[in-house]
Amino acid sequence: MLELYYKRDEVNEARKLFDEMPRRDSITWNIMIAGCVKSRAIDDARMLFDAIPDRNEVSWNTMIKGYVETGNGSEALDLFMQMLQQGCVPNQFAVSSVLRACSASSWLKLGKQLHCLIYRLQLEDNVFVCTALVDMYCKCRELEYACRFFDRMTVRNIISWNAILTGYSQNALSGDCLQLFIELLDSEFKPDHVTFSVVLSSIASVANLSQGKQLHGFIVKTPYGSNVFVETALIDVYSKSGSLEDARQVFDAMAEKNTVTWSSMIIAYAQNGCGRDAIILFEKMLGLRIKPDAITFVGVLMACSHSGLVDEGRHYFDSMIRLHRVEPDRTHYTSMVDLLGRAGRLEEAENLINSMPVKPDAAIWGALLGACRVHRNLELGKTAAVKVFELEPHNASAHMLLCHMYMEKGEGDEVAKLRVKMKNHGVKKDPGFSWIEVNNAVHTFVADDESHPKMKEIYFALKELIKQIEGLGYKSHSNPFFEERQSYHSEKLAIAFGLISTPSEMVIRIMKNIRVCNDCHTTMKFISLASGREIILRDVCRFHHFRDGKCSCRDYW
Repeated sequence: MLELYYKRDEVNEARKLFDEMPRRDSITWNIMIAGCVKSRAIDDARMLFDAIPDRNEVSWNTMIKGYVETGNGSEALDLFMQMLQQGCVPNQFAVSSVLRACSASSWLKLGKQLHCLIYRLQLEDNVFVCTALVDMYCKCRELEYACRFFDRMTVRNIISWNAILTGYSQNALSGDCLQLFIELLDSEFKPDHVTFSVVLSSIASVANLSQGKQLHGFIVKTPYGSNVFVETALIDVYSKSGSLEDARQVFDAMAEKNTVTWSSMIIAYAQNGCGRDAIILFEKMLGLRIKPDAITFVGVLMACSHSGLVDEGRHYFDSMIRLHRVEPDRTHYTSMVDLLGRAGRLEEAENLINSMPVKPDAAIWGALLGACRVHRNLELGKTAAVKVFELEPHNASAHMLLCHMYMEKGEGDEVAKLRVKMKNHGVKKDPGFSWIEVNNAVHTFVADDESHPKMKEIYFALKELIKQIEGLGYKSHSNPFFEERQSYHSEKLAIAFGLISTPSEMVIRIMKNIRVCNDCHTTMKFISLASGREIILRDVCRFHHFRDGKCSCRDYW
């Protein structure tokens, strides 16, 4: 009867029955503890745990698991230590739970101690414990330990494979993730929906469109071709490769969609500068009575910001709590500050920051600083920069933005002082690089690169391109104070390589790890006009689709 009440979520009835029972045994107490854990009433579960006359391993395991599942790893660890001190030998469930707590909190030192304990408890052949250990090392960014232990596992299952694949994916090792996936296909195990979602996420991170399409073709032949999680991951692959048409095709064909699916497609439109399309899709989502979450609103506000839709952005931001009961977090405030700031409403953006219910972080002040750079407001920019430096003293992007603002105002002395400060504090600008995929191989370039085997041809093609577009009216925006050879930025080398290495009808897709500069953006427009080629450039903030001398961002980025 107790189990029945809990399965029906009738917690009060279960407690009433329990209190009326004339006799109780350990099974009865454990059912109550498990029921409270399932209902997320962790304090009630602990009261029962403390009151139980005879605890057994089920009692300990259930309580420890409950703390881990409610995100209270410290309490789980304390309870595990009490268990050891009282002479109780932990089994696979208790050890796995505590390893999960180590994973969530990146407690590497404790995880290594548990690794030693596993051998003492003779659990080294238990697949659940070993999988939890692999996951712990991956989450703590110790891939070498994770791989070494995974290779030594005598017993594996698909969850074990998914754990190590996730480790590679989350640590930006896309190539290793794909190679391991191939090894999985040659093993006795078959990939499941988690496997495909992880590998697709890894492919999306490097925007490898051809590999994404190949895996898509493989997936449709499996039972997971219509799985909502896999199809949502496919949307992410296509959108991050700049192929909105393919992303929307997957979206429209899905038999089942959840909030994450809708959010992914809205974000896809936002990142590609299609603000109106994102809003139309969001309104359709609301019309179908699908409840948006915080991530959905990140996409909507990003769409408004990237398209300069100030009124719409204000409306949706105000509706978050009022209509949808979604509390705005710092990410939403960052988008609003960026939206207002880039629209030139700097004072309004500053007022929004000062009225926030939570303390603004460096990203929010950085958004204001970026807007000040766009609108050349040095005084407010200095204020925003100081706030960023207080929170993140080694933030290179903020230092460089302020440098550029001083330079634009002709304040060379201030630039020199700031550069000395950066050098003294070890602040280094993140090196910019771009990559392009040609014939299933990824080619990476840095500014003034000379390492590529075809570099002579690339430089020759680039010089000829510059001559050609200068005849169409291109004038370099290079700033000799910062860059002596700005015409050789990494994205320009990548586009030159793409032009000489691909058929004339093929779209050129380039990825960049930092924001594209004004000169390169202008150059891309002219190259698209001169070559007749479509160029898709993804920088750290958004996509730029260049066609016939125009960019999809309409020079608003």
